[in-house]
Amino acid sequence: AELFASLSASIPFLETAIGTGSGILIDGGYVLTNYHVVSPYQSARIVFPDGSEFLDVPLIVGDSLRDIAVLGPIDIDLPVPPVASGEDLSVGSPVLLIGYPGEPDSFPQPTLSTGLISRIREWESGGVTYIQTDRAIAGGQSGGALVSMDGQIIGVSGLGFSEVSYALAASIHDVMI
Repeated sequence: AELFASLSASIPFLETAIGTGSGILIDGGYVLTNYHVVSPYQSARIVFPDGSEFLDVPLIVGDSLRDIAVLGPIDIDLPVPPVASGEDLSVGSPVLLIGYPGEPDSFPQPTLSTGLISRIREWESGGVTYIQTDRAIAGGQSGGALVSMDGQIIGVSGLGFSEVSYALAASIHDVMI
């Protein structure tokens, strides 16, 4: 509960004309998310749990191959959550997922899910390490935060495989380089 309370304020809800997703506030007033959350649009509506709303926030960086996007900048006075590499965590380590699965509300609150690291996968040609969890990612959770139990964001949730009940989160260390 303490980790969720300290981090969730900086995990926004994103919306385009055809879908919704989650994001992570990063330095400079930018929001990191998955490219598929924003694509094919060049902007998105961003709402934080405190009700702060930003309309038509521009897409600054979009990488469809690595499925990463950065929007902003926005003028908001919220703490940037701490990040760390989760690539050295052991299989079986508990993790949390913060995001907005299946969200129908216009001004929603984030949700919390728990899971375990089930594998570390290397995509060498793409330069990304994926942290596999035993927790499937629901629609709307894409772009949300995968969090270690010491309160550090270690990944950006993105690929869910509900038929086999696991998900992949891109290592925050790799996507913020």
